[in-house]
Amino acid sequence: MTAMDHIRHLAVNIGPRGSTTSKEAEGASYAAQALQNIGLQPVTETFVSARSAWYPYVLFSGLLLISELFFLFCGRWGAITALVLSLIGFVSVLVELTFRPNPLRWILPKAKSQNIWARLPSRDQSRQHVVLLGHLDTHRTPLVFSSDRWVRFFGRLVPLGLVSCVLVIALFSIGIASTMLLWKILSLPLTLVGLVLFVLTLQAGFSPYTAGANDNATGAGVVLSLAERLKKEPLANTTVWALLSGCEEVACYGADAFAKSHRDELGTPAWISLDSVGGMGAGPAYLKRETFLLTTKSDPDLLSLADDIAARHPELGAYSHIFKGAYTEGVIGAKYGFRVLTLVGHRRDGVLPEWHRPTDVFENVDPDTVKRTEDFVWTLLKEIDQE
Repeated sequence: MTAMDHIRHLAVNIGPRGSTTSKEAEGASYAAQALQNIGLQPVTETFVSARSAWYPYVLFSGLLLISELFFLFCGRWGAITALVLSLIGFVSVLVELTFRPNPLRWILPKAKSQNIWARLPSRDQSRQHVVLLGHLDTHRTPLVFSSDRWVRFFGRLVPLGLVSCVLVIALFSIGIASTMLLWKILSLPLTLVGLVLFVLTLQAGFSPYTAGANDNATGAGVVLSLAERLKKEPLANTTVWALLSGCEEVACYGADAFAKSHRDELGTPAWISLDSVGGMGAGPAYLKRETFLLTTKSDPDLLSLADDIAARHPELGAYSHIFKGAYTEGVIGAKYGFRVLTLVGHRRDGVLPEWHRPTDVFENVDPDTVKRTEDFVWTLLKEIDQE
């Protein structure tokens, strides 16, 4: 089967595959069967994940609003309470942005999900490992992703919200020592930013799921197609792990569970993540670095290989890119000290086609982009094997 066959089945036959939902599980069953059909022995590993990417930020901004009420109406003890609550929320959201446990995660709803993986052994003695991964779940379709203008607005609003929180915390601290009305007046416009965040993130958490043809049936489809190629033509000295992960859209719980469980046997693998690699007008785009709260840099050696391939094969149309304001499963590879390279199909103007929109359907996937991406990764795998 081709990558496009897998993409069609995931996006059309199964459809929206929200994190921890039965449809995501159906996508995982399909991936396991596809791997089994080519003679592999897929493994299903379950894990517990958050159910929403948006709930932590709803809770954070909600805590900020509650803190403001205490500060406005409850005197000095209200200022103390406001300071404690806002500090808990602020520190927790910063830790959440680094994909680590925090109080927000402890109290939010969770459910089970699953990873599917299969190992493709090398033809000769294995000297290194490559993890080739694409996530199966799909995101919701929030207002803040409904147009390029909304995406830009939200990209500016989030850092503004964090800065506003720092300033509000400072005012709460001053309010403990001084109950002047001025401090309360100054806190109101800052808290208004928190109110906007609360409304937008709350709306996002209840919006419908996208069919996720580009994000990320394309990544999963290419991984499945490459697994079939590797089964027929294994690498000489490299073991490849084909990983179809769950719950990427809610902070990469699946990739984290896999990396944590297998890091001892993997050593320091090449961690190659494929995400949204079939958008119209895009090309094989690989990341130099990505920045969410922290910056994840691609492995210099893998990046050099990618640059060389792009230069030697202009027919593939590959190019490097810098990703800001969002994350991929590359951040998990970096978290565990793996050698990271991520492919995300941005257009050259930086736009990620149909990102988290109802229009992310099979008809808007470009077969040529998918094929060029698969060919690029196949060439990259062979280059890694020859290192």
